[in-house]
Amino acid sequence: MSNLVRINQQEITVKEYKGKRVVTFKDIDQCHGRPEGTARRNFSDNRQHLIDGTDYFIVKPSDFRKYENRTSGIEPNDINNRGTAFITESGYLMLVKSFTDDLAWQVQRQLVNTYFKGGQADESLKIQIQQERAHARLMNAKSRALKTISSAIGDKKLSALAIQVFGLTAIEEVTGQKIDFRPECGKLYSAKDIADEVGSNRVTVGKKATQAGIKTDEYGMTVLSKSESSVKQVSTFMYNEKGRAKVKELFGKEA
Repeated sequence: MSNLVRINQQEITVKEYKGKRVVTFKDIDQCHGRPEGTARRNFSDNRQHLIDGTDYFIVKPSDFRKYENRTSGIEPNDINNRGTAFITESGYLMLVKSFTDDLAWQVQRQLVNTYFKGGQADESLKIQIQQERAHARLMNAKSRALKTISSAIGDKKLSALAIQVFGLTAIEEVTGQKIDFRPECGKLYSAKDIADEVGSNRVTVGKKATQAGIKTDEYGMTVLSKSESSVKQVSTFMYNEKGRAKVKELFGKEA
């Protein structure tokens, strides 16, 4: 068997310590195309979650001599006096959890199947990778949703009631728990709804309502709705029954 394995156009030396295949921080950074020091930083940030002897080994010269007969692909000059870290398969998967781009998933699969398993992929490990990928996608989707909600809450044009609703939605996104409560706001009408009733158009309805000072919490609420010309969410005033009646008066129509 060749002592070199090609991962993402990078050749790494097959290394074993105490009979387990291991990689270095440099191997991880090179295979994933990450800046030098990325894997080491992830290790330092998460070391409390890793188990020495299971997820990694800190090998000193004396350790190397002791287990030399169960070591391959590692030379004495690869070991420094303070100890050199070698990462096992389980440690590698934990260190690269934050790598969620498409290339990262391809590299993980290659390293697991080609390097750590020597081409014999463990089915449970494949399922674990798939589950972690799905979880990462879910978290990314939640992050995007929260960003949209936070932006909406920060919109000073939204009514207090609309902000309360968006706040409840944000809590649902964070906790994953459905909140049944929603504040009562009664039936609401768009400018187009009222325009159809008075034989006009939504732009004219909006202008008259603005000029008359009707766009207040007394007569409705400002919410977010999809723009007719794009996928963006825009602030839109929705009229309650009182607001609907007031606008119809402006057109000389009976409520």
